Amino acid sequence: MRKLFFFIFLFFISLLIKDHPTVESIDMADYCYVPPSIGQIASPNVLFVIDVSGSMSWCAYNPKTDREDCCGTSTGCGWTYKGTEEGYFNPDKLYERQFISIPNVGNGYVWVETTGTETTCPKRAYDIDTSKKYKGACLNFIYMTRVDLVRWAITGGKLSSCTSNDPKKCDPELYGQPAANLSCDSSGCFLESESGIKVKVPWTRIYDSLTFQFRSLTLQPRLGVMFYSGTGVRSNKVHVGDFTSSASFDGVNPYKNLIAAINYESPSGATPTAPALWDAYNYFAQNSPKYGGFTPQSGSGDQWRNPMYQCVDEDNNGVCQGSELKLVPCAKNFVILLTDGQWNYGGYPVTSTCKIDTGYEANSADPVVPAYWLHKKGFTNAPTGISSYVEAVYGIGLWLGGTGEKSLKQVAMYGAFDRTKTWPDALSSYPQTSCSYVDDCCSTTNCGKGSSCATLPTSSSDWDKDGDGKPDTFYSASDATEIKEAVKTAIFDILRRASSGSTVATLASRTGISSLVIQPYFYPKYQREDGTELGWLGFLRSFWIDLSQNLREDTVEKFILNILNTIDKIFQFVIVDDQTKTAVLQGGTDTCQLQEVKEISELKAVFDSGCWLANIDTSSRNIKYNKNGVLTDFTTTEASTLATVWQSIDSTVDSTKAGCIIRYLRGEDLSGDATCKTLSYVQRPRELNIQSFCGINQTKTWKLGDIIHSTPSVVSDQPVNIYHIKYGDSTYAEFIRQDSYKNRPSLTFVGANDGMLHAFRVGTIVNQANLEKPSKLQNSPTDTGTDKIGREEWAFIPKNAIPYLIWYGKSDYCHVPTVDYRTLVVDAKVDGTWKTLLVGAMGFGGKALSSYSSSVFVLDITDPLNPSLLWEKSLDDQTLTLSFPAVTKIGSSWYVVTGTGPSSPDGTSFSSSTKIYFLNIRDGTLAKDFTLSLSSNIYAATGDIMPVDVDFDYSDDAIYFGLYGLKSGKTWGMFYRIVVKNGLASATVSKAIDLETFKTSTYNEAPPVFAASTFTKDEYGNLWVFFGTGRYLAQADKTIAYKNYLIGYKDPCWDGSCSNTYSKTNLTDTTSVTVQATVTEIKKLCSCSGSSCGLVDVVYDTTPISSIQEVTRGWYYELTGEAIISQPAIFGGVLDALSFAPPSNICAYEGNSNLLALYYKSGTAYPRPVVLSSLATSGTQGTVTVYPKISLGRGVPPLGNPFQITTGISSREYTKFIQVSAGIVLRVEQQVATGYESRFISWIEK
Repeated sequence: MRKLFFFIFLFFISLLIKDHPTVESIDMADYCYVPPSIGQIASPNVLFVIDVSGSMSWCAYNPKTDREDCCGTSTGCGWTYKGTEEGYFNPDKLYERQFISIPNVGNGYVWVETTGTETTCPKRAYDIDTSKKYKGACLNFIYMTRVDLVRWAITGGKLSSCTSNDPKKCDPELYGQPAANLSCDSSGCFLESESGIKVKVPWTRIYDSLTFQFRSLTLQPRLGVMFYSGTGVRSNKVHVGDFTSSASFDGVNPYKNLIAAINYESPSGATPTAPALWDAYNYFAQNSPKYGGFTPQSGSGDQWRNPMYQCVDEDNNGVCQGSELKLVPCAKNFVILLTDGQWNYGGYPVTSTCKIDTGYEANSADPVVPAYWLHKKGFTNAPTGISSYVEAVYGIGLWLGGTGEKSLKQVAMYGAFDRTKTWPDALSSYPQTSCSYVDDCCSTTNCGKGSSCATLPTSSSDWDKDGDGKPDTFYSASDATEIKEAVKTAIFDILRRASSGSTVATLASRTGISSLVIQPYFYPKYQREDGTELGWLGFLRSFWIDLSQNLREDTVEKFILNILNTIDKIFQFVIVDDQTKTAVLQGGTDTCQLQEVKEISELKAVFDSGCWLANIDTSSRNIKYNKNGVLTDFTTTEASTLATVWQSIDSTVDSTKAGCIIRYLRGEDLSGDATCKTLSYVQRPRELNIQSFCGINQTKTWKLGDIIHSTPSVVSDQPVNIYHIKYGDSTYAEFIRQDSYKNRPSLTFVGANDGMLHAFRVGTIVNQANLEKPSKLQNSPTDTGTDKIGREEWAFIPKNAIPYLIWYGKSDYCHVPTVDYRTLVVDAKVDGTWKTLLVGAMGFGGKALSSYSSSVFVLDITDPLNPSLLWEKSLDDQTLTLSFPAVTKIGSSWYVVTGTGPSSPDGTSFSSSTKIYFLNIRDGTLAKDFTLSLSSNIYAATGDIMPVDVDFDYSDDAIYFGLYGLKSGKTWGMFYRIVVKNGLASATVSKAIDLETFKTSTYNEAPPVFAASTFTKDEYGNLWVFFGTGRYLAQADKTIAYKNYLIGYKDPCWDGSCSNTYSKTNLTDTTSVTVQATVTEIKKLCSCSGSSCGLVDVVYDTTPISSIQEVTRGWYYELTGEAIISQPAIFGGVLDALSFAPPSNICAYEGNSNLLALYYKSGTAYPRPVVLSSLATSGTQGTVTVYPKISLGRGVPPLGNPFQITTGISSREYTKFIQVSAGIVLRVEQQVATGYESRFISWIEK
């Protein structure tokens, strides 16, 4: 059986909380925390293009037999009155006409709600007896026109007072404001149909319209509107962002101008759809309009005209002007076209036409052409010079059929297909079919040509993902409700597209070589099809890694790696239009051709534990919690016990309410449960159709919470450590040879903010003597089945996580971290007996709440299917357990070492003293603690701790860690060592590097240290210590007002022979050192973008121009505007570290990561490039500069060890997998320094 290791990937987030609570006084908001690593989403730009041609004044429900105008026949025109027709009138209410006073209008006849006997609905308006009472549905059937229903859906309806395009007369939300002249009173508003029929409606009907619904969205679309008829665009229009002038923006009423414009505009004229779309194109490009469209930006004072600028209301006065208009080029652009007819005018100048050839191509009369230009060809925004495009053109057909519907489907397809292709599906041009009849246009031989005559091609996923044969952005509507649902669905799809790049994922770390990659990721927000917003959904999926270190999906046979003939597809992660996607390659490892671009969720995973949980019945879950030190079933039988915990937050929680909370936390949908459905603690929806995630068209409760900072770890049948090899420990060799060890299944452990540490079965990888299928996955070494792969075997809730879980199901849940940190699996002796232990921490979870606070816990997982709890312990100072616990062996004793954390997850408050705790691994009792001697104006937390056994005597010699905090309110940090070579009792603490000496007159702050250090020994026995400085916990950390550093130095004091503190002057500045070499060999690597894949040249071998200058004591590499928040790694003489540049604006999303790759003895680039990338050198021929740092692109590095190292084709090559917060798994090919092919010592594995 093949040796098994795993890659694990992770995430980010944190928390806030309140001290000394009293009953019913604890506020969830005090415990909320969203980390700065979650990027902000730019509001999308949405331009409505609305047809107001003459046909929009026709009756919506009761036209003539030919569907035109309104029925005037007493016997009817063939349309059936259903009694459910929606519109200005409430269809279920009874109305009578009265002569009453209308505010700001005067006296008039108005239909008002009443009671009494309903009169039979007539066939035409002429037969309405105004002295009788009619049902609202009847009056809608008789009176509502098409434009009335569009208004009803979007704005709530036209006010009787709306006699000019003025929000103070047309927007009901301004009621009560000074100078408002609205036909409204305290009970509602008076609406007036296009034909002049007036009706009084209550406020609830007004505020149920779409624009008022959009106001309450977290991510609000920026809306604009243009109207078209006759020969072009009407003069009444609203710029995206609701601007009509420089000071017209209203932050409180963000759609007032759009509401006024839609309510005011009346229908007439022909249908010039293409000219309208051409001027939509000109608007986004900021070109001069050709058909009456928007005036473009002309200078620096009218940026409001340009959709690339958005309002940032810095003074919160509800007005946006001047410097508050910010350039936001990453905002996605959309067009929603609403039309009720066949296009029949176009070209330039405009003429009556039915052919695509008129004005072809740049002024074509067929709207399919400008739709294609908007979406695929794109544009350059003239004032900014920035290239962009419209993400999708949505076509909403109103009462369409025949050629008009044919055309609009083509417009939707050409305006929203997969942009990685040149044309939709297998097409190679615009539609060129001719036909002899076009509705409302022509009826002679071949009088029509283009979209009106062409049928759609066979359904293709590039424009019809749901496979229904219609473009995904085409909607058909022929009544009020359908119009409302179509517009709502389009807007919600736009918001989904706008926020789809917000998926966050960060690499979790454990070990070195693998055949599977395990990738957690999560959605901070996810919108269901009905517009309901879900939050904090967690995912855990896995993919193959083949022998050439390619990522592969499980395309062919489930749980079998296929690499020849019919293969599992190779893929790479790419950024496409600021979204994380995957480029799937054609063929095997010898090809580099793009087959298609997929969403992450569309990849076929080897297993998906989130889907497994979604499909499982909650009663079968095995969830335990820490009850007085014993793992106890987390079920409703524990309701009375758990109620006493939750009563510290809400004194009204009894066993019944506690039972509801328990059931919700186990994953039940309680929305229909008579006992629980009204309880506020179980209201947050998690139900969704899992088709897009799991390929199953069913609605399920999504049970897995978000996995952010939790680094998963793995236990399997393979040795966790190498004590038998490194130290010759025969007792450990006996332990790992036992059948109970060799036959245990592989499990991965990951914490989530649903309060649980989850144990999922990974399966055992088995090597096969089959070149076509070299690997397969099975349940365990002794179980060849596959039915258990991916399932949750058990979950554990720490005692200290329980109080916070009362908020998990609240409808206004703001994200409260619970079990939110990495885990560590280690083999250690407990009371003389070898055991496999899992060390975990709540991390960002558990800010002090009464007697509860963040904890460290240790589980005995020697039998991974039947864990037992050794202990759980909070720190004495009740700070967060963000100092990731290390396991150290000193002499024959084993300890868990951790330190004081911050008091709040954003790292802005701290305890009054800073300690290092040594806890006995068997029971968590305190063996020893050290209080660091800090001046009274310093408040600090401990960074990650790292022990090292320098002399390989099976006992750690020293422990290194940094501090981060505040000194007199300014950022501060320091780097320490604790020497334990002579035993814990005689351990000494000293400063190793004085970071105060790194301050300058310009940057007068000592850089903080959050991440762990790493080590190696050179050929002379010198211990080298490497660490980086920086922190990224709070929004304020996006601005770095100090210099950060990557530091490497030789420390002779690890054995206690000295206690030297080194300063900046003891080290060599290598920041500006240039390394040049002559290229002697290049190599070709496959690289993908969002549109193509191809082979690129990278420098593989060189001849140095000059020799490497090794430093005497150590070196530092200076970083400006960057931070190091994860642990460096050293391999093959190369020190790798990830630096991070926080975002400077909304379009920087999460920010960007860089890879520093330095020769460890010089702190400079190595003459033979150690990173095989086109970015690693200044060129590929002749003399080139070798760069010490390359960009990895968008994303935040993870906390902990960010690297997974695999062996390469030769002894000099290896591959690193790096995952950053954009959800991208980066595959970086590297090579060792010359002479380090097989003799390098590092502390990768203990």
